[in-house]
Amino acid sequence: EGPLYPGTCRQRMSAHASDILGESFSWRFRATSEAHAIDDLVAGHRTCRVAEELGDFVIAKRDGFPAYQLAVVADDHAMGVTEVLRGDDLLPSAFRQCELYAFFGWQPPRFAHVPLVVGPDGRRLAKRHGDTRLSLLREAGVPAERLVGLLAWSCRLRPDATPIAAADLLDDFDLGRLPREPFVFGETMFDELLKSM
Repeated sequence: EGPLYPGTCRQRMSAHASDILGESFSWRFRATSEAHAIDDLVAGHRTCRVAEELGDFVIAKRDGFPAYQLAVVADDHAMGVTEVLRGDDLLPSAFRQCELYAFFGWQPPRFAHVPLVVGPDGRRLAKRHGDTRLSLLREAGVPAERLVGLLAWSCRLRPDATPIAAADLLDDFDLGRLPREPFVFGETMFDELLKSM
């Protein structure tokens, strides 16, 4: 998340941009002190006062393109998205997005923030944990059902990691069964997937 924005340019208006003419700048949304409540389908009931807890946030980058928070709200609204499922590292973003939904007078979607897959060190699974690209599994001939089985087991949707097609999980899918803690992708799991071929 990083430090809270100190409000350095909070009162500056675009009409006063002449003093920084020639420099690129980003646009921030002035967060309100309103308390936003989210009944997350996985993380449970959460509240946040964006101005105090997260601060003003960027809605347009220095290059003039929309930043993530504005882009996702506009896209989801335009596409009629009613449910958003994503990693729990993005839970603070839901509150920023609720600020934007309220500003535009739009109904926010329902949110479900699921725990991340992490490495043995407890940090988000990344390159530092070795080569865990899906393309490597695909190239090695690992069937998709094998990985889906492992993922379904890690999410408590199956009693074991037996291979299964994703479509076969739909009838019994229940967000309430998902774990509330991250799934640790152990050092040997990727190798085991490859060795089984």
